[in-house]
Order: sequence, then structure tokens, then C-alpha cells
Amino acid sequence: MRLQHRDVRIQDDTEEESVSYAGIVITSFENGAEVCERWIPLGVDPSEADDEQLIQQLRDALIWQARPPRAS
Repeated sequence: MRLQHRDVRIQDDTEEESVSYAGIVITSFENGAEVCERWIPLGVDPSEADDEQLIQQLRDALIWQARPPRAS
């Protein structure tokens, strides 16, 4: 798990704007190889729904980490 910023470009008919968002990246590994990566945005003023999504993603990541590795 790590903090990461992602840049998003927004373009309309006349101009383009770049916005940077902070988020948490959760990476899952199996047998040393990356198998999944999720990015969860962290807003400056998060809502209760944002908090619930983050809690669920962290819970899923911890359950993933705690399970025994599958045989190759």
C-alpha cells in the first residue's frame, strides 16, 4: 500500500486542464508476481461514502494478504 498522485486531463472545446488527485494504491502479489492493483482516491473533504469505500478496500486487501498462497 502506498500514497500516489494521479494526474487527470480534462478537455473541453476550448481548453485543456490537468488536475492532480491523491490516492492510495493497494497492490496484491501472488508468488512474487503482481496480480492486482487498485487506486482509491483520497479527497480533501471525503464523504462518508468515500470513507466506507476506503475501509472496504483496505479490508479486502488485508484478507487477501492473510490468505495462504496458492500452489503453482
